[in-house]
Amino acid sequence: MTRRLATLALSIVIAALVTQTPGSILAFDEKATFNKDVLPILQRNCQVCHRPGEAAPMSFVTYESTRPWAKAIKQAVTTRQMPPWFADPIYGTFRNAPKMTAADIKVLVAWVDGGAIEGDAKDKSAPVQWPEGWRIKPDVVASMAEPHVVQAKGGGEIKSFILASLSKRTPG
Repeated sequence: MTRRLATLALSIVIAALVTQTPGSILAFDEKATFNKDVLPILQRNCQVCHRPGEAAPMSFVTYESTRPWAKAIKQAVTTRQMPPWFADPIYGTFRNAPKMTAADIKVLVAWVDGGAIEGDAKDKSAPVQWPEGWRIKPDVVASMAEPHVVQAKGGGEIKSFILASLSKRTPG
C-alpha cells in the first residue's frame, strides 16, 4: 500500500513538472516576488487602468501601492473578474480584449500565497511610459459643428445628431 502511494505521489509530481510551460512556474526553492515576477504582469495587464489618473480606484505601479491589494488581486484574477471585459464571446473575438494567461494568473497566486514579498529592487523592470489620450485608435471619427455638453448628474438623455461627414480611418 505504501509503495502504491509513493508511486502515485511521484507520478503527480512528474505530471505537474511535465505539463508546465516555460516561465509559468517557479523553481521549487524560489518564491514569486513583486519586482521580478509580478510587476511585469501588472504592466502588461493592469496598469493601463491601475495607475494614477486612470479609471481604477487604486494604483498597481509600485510595491507599496499594490501590496495592500494582494488578496483582492488573487480573488479578481482567479474568478476572471479582472481584467474586465463585458463583450459576449459568442459574437466573436476582439483584438483589444484584455486577457490574462493562465501562467500569469499562477504567478500572481503564487506571489500572494507566498506572502506577497517585494524582492530585490534590481529585478524591477523599467516603468512603462504610457501615451496620453486614447489607447485604442478609433475606426471612425465623427466631428460635430457645435459641442454637446453631457451633465455629470441627472437623468439619461437620448439625443440624435446629424453629422456633415465622417472621416473613416484605415486599419493599421
